[in-house]
This record gives sequence, C-alpha cells and structure tokens, in this order.
Amino acid sequence: MRGREVSEPDVDEADVNEPDVDDPRAIGSEPTGSGADGPELIGNEPPALGRDRVIQGYLLASVVSNCGDTVFTIGLAWTAVHLLSPVLAGLVVGVDMLPQAALTLAGGVIADRFDTRRVMLLGLALRVGVLAAALVAWCGGFHSGVVLFAVAIGFGTASGLSAPASATLVRQLVQADDLVTVGGWFQVGSRLSRLMGAPLGAGIVAAGGMAGSMTVDAVSFVGVAIVLIFVVRPRFRLQKAGHEPWRKTLGEGLRYIWSTPVTRTFVLGLAALNVFVSPVEALGVALRVSHSGWGSSWLGIAEATLACGAIGGSILGIRWQGQFLARRAFWTLVTQGVGLGLVGVDLRATLVIGMLLIGVTSGLASVWLSGCFLRVVAPSHLGRVSSVSQLGDLLLIPVMTPVFGALAGHASVTTATLVFGACMSVLCLTFVLRPEISGLR
Repeated sequence: MRGREVSEPDVDEADVNEPDVDDPRAIGSEPTGSGADGPELIGNEPPALGRDRVIQGYLLASVVSNCGDTVFTIGLAWTAVHLLSPVLAGLVVGVDMLPQAALTLAGGVIADRFDTRRVMLLGLALRVGVLAAALVAWCGGFHSGVVLFAVAIGFGTASGLSAPASATLVRQLVQADDLVTVGGWFQVGSRLSRLMGAPLGAGIVAAGGMAGSMTVDAVSFVGVAIVLIFVVRPRFRLQKAGHEPWRKTLGEGLRYIWSTPVTRTFVLGLAALNVFVSPVEALGVALRVSHSGWGSSWLGIAEATLACGAIGGSILGIRWQGQFLARRAFWTLVTQGVGLGLVGVDLRATLVIGMLLIGVTSGLASVWLSGCFLRVVAPSHLGRVSSVSQLGDLLLIPVMTPVFGALAGHASVTTATLVFGACMSVLCLTFVLRPEISGLR
C-alpha cells in the first residue's frame, strides 16, 4: 500500500488545503515552491530525471528490496506448507497483516512528525534484526512454526510503523511535474522485481532452504539502508505535524481527509479498488484453472500475462500524460471490470485476454493515480492520509476474498468474476462522475 500534470498557462494555482470546489480546474493544484503547506525547496533545483542519480539510486534500491521480499515470501510460504498444517501455513502467510493494520495509523503520525529517512532506516533495522535472530535460531536447528510466526509478525510490525513514511519520500525528491513519471518508474521496477524474484526465490529455497531466503532478504535490506544513508538526500522539506498528543494528531489528519473533498474521494477510491480486483487475482484464477482441469502451468501463464500487461501499461502511462489524469485513470478502470469478468469464463483464451486487460489497465491507472495522489494531498498530511489508504486495503481485502470464494462455491466461478467485475466497473464509473475527479487537472 502506493499524477504528473503538464503545466498550462490557464491552470489556476490553488492551495490543496482550500480547493475551490466551484472551479473544478483548481481542485488538486498545488504550489510547488515554499508555501505555508507546500514543499519547500532545499538548495538547488533537482536535475533532469535522466541525470538524477539520487532518484535512480533509490529506484535501484527499491527494485533490489522488492526482489528480496519476493524471495523471502516464496521461502516463507514453501517452508510453512511443508512444516505446518494447511491452516497454520495460511496463518503464517497472512498473519503479518494483523500488526500492520493495527499500527499503520500510528505509522502515519510518525511519518508526518519525524525525519523520513530515519524512520525508514529504523524500519529496515528492525527487519534485519528479526531476520538475524531467526537465522540464528533456524541454523541452530530450531525449525519451528514459532520462528516463522515471529518473523512474519516482526515484518508486519516494521511495515506498519515505517511504510507510511516511505510513501512520502518521493514527494521530497522530485518536482511535482515529475511525480507521474517517477511513479511509473517505480511501478515498472516493482513489477520487474517480482517477475524476477519469483523464479529466483524458488531456486534459493530449493538450494538453501528458509535460511537462504532469509539471508537474501536481509542483504537486500542492508543494500537499501546503504543507499538511504549515502545517496538519498531530500530536495524538498515537507511541513511536519506538531508534537501534540498522538490521538489529537491522528484526529486532525482524519478531519483533513473528511473536510477536503478531493482527498476524501481519492482515499475512498484507492481503498475500494483492490476490494474487487485482489480476490479475482488471488483466488479466481486458481479456481478457474482448477475447475477447468487445465493444469498448474496455466496459473504461471496467467500470472506472467498479468505482469507483462502491467509493465506495458505502466510504460504507456509514463509516455501518455497530460491533463485530467485522475478522470482518465478511473475510466480505464471501468474497462478493467470487463477483464475481471473474462477471467471466470471456461476458455483459456478468455483467461489470457482477461489477465492481459487487467494488467494493462492496472499499469496505466496506477501510474496516473499514484502521481495524482501525491499532488492533491497536502504534504503535511501525506503520511497520515497514506496510512488510512493502506488500512483500507488491509481491512477490506481479507473480508472480500472469502466472499468471492463463497459466491464461487454457491453459484459458479464465472458468476463470481462477473459480479465482481460489474461491481468494479460501477464503482469506478461512480468516481469518474464525481466533480472532484472529473474536474481534477
């Protein structure tokens, strides 16, 4: 839980805290200089993205980290299913969401109060410490579910406390007009790292077991820490929240979301999108392949199609920018509902077409929406707003996945994917018609 506007002379420059809802063109525009709440430039202007070694180094570190996470996730799941019962294995794989959900709002307050790099480094240190302790126990012969649970809970704790801070870092590194492009780079990097990390993770767990997976992940975290310490230097200073009681600071952030129409719509929209997509991707594809008797190789084909489509969509999103990106993104996601419905049809061709459509539309929309999100949210509230958006995913997806499974079981897989696809399209159409989205330039 993660757009660029081409500046035009007639765009009104309004502060994001006080959007003029009577003039949709002003919604979401923000000053990029040193305003009362806008990012304040520190030192010289950032170089062109093609020559920006800071953002390029951070992007490379992010790719390495995501690849390490994928290696670890595969190792954890593989070890859990071979060591524990199916129920306990499922708990190991998903238990990290509990501390993450419990702590993410606190993480949002931390992000808006303290230095971003320090918070991220502390999160990395906690992860490395957890992995080091687990490695000592594992290599000492303590091959137990207790170790797996401890690592998963430790990771969830670190993520809940530090992930909102990491969501604010890009806003401190580049100009507002470059947010979509940089967001697209990170989207492509994330997809590529997972595409590469999956076979790498399978090979590492086969050769080195769980100890090998933990070692690779720990090394990747150390690499990110080195880049944060020696390469990354913020160019823009974000206004920080005051050191008031935590509950008051969090409450002020929630009031900001509720009282700012464009931010409120974005938070609701981003939290709701994965509600219908994730169950189809995680469960619907597996049920379709299993019920049709196509063989497990089609799971790999479906996942590869999705990843390639998303990478292509992200690249297209970087190149195809302009104005009204939020409206364009939600229109794109209206068509994604068609892809969700196609996944459940009992034909191999429709499975591939559906996954390709989901991938391309996800790549396009994620690039545009992530950049828009960073632009429209007041920088002083970015950590808290990001944490609320992440909490929506953490709470809603675990609820809707069994709902999808129940619908598929009582009706059919095709019915379940068609219903979820139709809900996705209707939801996104609703957001398209909202004035905060349709008028956002």
